Amino acid sequence: MARKLGQYIGMNSKDTELFLYDSLINKTFKNASTDEARYLLYLSESLLEWGRSGEDIPAKVNTLNQNTDIINAMLKAYDIYKDELFGDLAQSEKEEPRTPEQQVVSDEKWEVYRDVIYAATQEKFLLIKEEEIEQFKKGKVVCEEEVKTRSDIPKCRNLVKEIFEEMGISKSVAMSWLLVVSEAITNIIKHAEEGKMTLVKDELTNELRFIVEDKGPGFSMKELPKTTLLAGYSTKKSLGQGFTLMMKIAKKILLFTSPRGSTLILIFELEEGKGEGLNATG
Repeated sequence: MARKLGQYIGMNSKDTELFLYDSLINKTFKNASTDEARYLLYLSESLLEWGRSGEDIPAKVNTLNQNTDIINAMLKAYDIYKDELFGDLAQSEKEEPRTPEQQVVSDEKWEVYRDVIYAATQEKFLLIKEEEIEQFKKGKVVCEEEVKTRSDIPKCRNLVKEIFEEMGISKSVAMSWLLVVSEAITNIIKHAEEGKMTLVKDELTNELRFIVEDKGPGFSMKELPKTTLLAGYSTKKSLGQGFTLMMKIAKKILLFTSPRGSTLILIFELEEGKGEGLNATG
């Protein structure tokens, strides 16, 4: 757990390797000094104790007097390991398999969410199923990068910026597109274990598609209508203002989500990106 916290806040991997040794020779870290490594071990110990006592862990974390990076790292570690490490929370994995009838009801409910959100967002936001993802990967893969640490965010953003410039995307449009691209990449680091970004140019549809795949806990279906329709609405698993911002800038947003991970697809119109440049030249 402490190693993950260290990874999420950008600690050197060699330093995090020492956590295992420290945890074996020390029974507790409650009297942790200002040493960063030992303090992370103390925070990890606290998470496990809260889990054993049945506490509301996210609520406890949010009451801590810590900087945002530490809070986000703890919430992210909890999301990823809650079923594996935190007592009764693992019961969700032991539920009886659903009957075909229950599965049909679940599918019908998903379709209701899909149709309502699609209509309410003026056909800008569409939920899709896993088997539908591949069709949106067709075209020329312009770039593909893994996203594992916070340092990958500016690296990916700069790479996409360079590609926009090479493609002749106007500066004002490129800035808008980069804004939502950065939001999507940052979401991987905040809420998921790791992920990947892919940029696809489809000349048949005249679209540029930005695909973000992650291995996080997924989005709550119950919360999705609020996160897509209410500006500024946010939960620890949501993009907050991200979705509403994306809908203002992208041509369309597609989302597949499950407890195993999510795929977010932002679709941009290539002609929009080149329009300003064409006007400038007459």
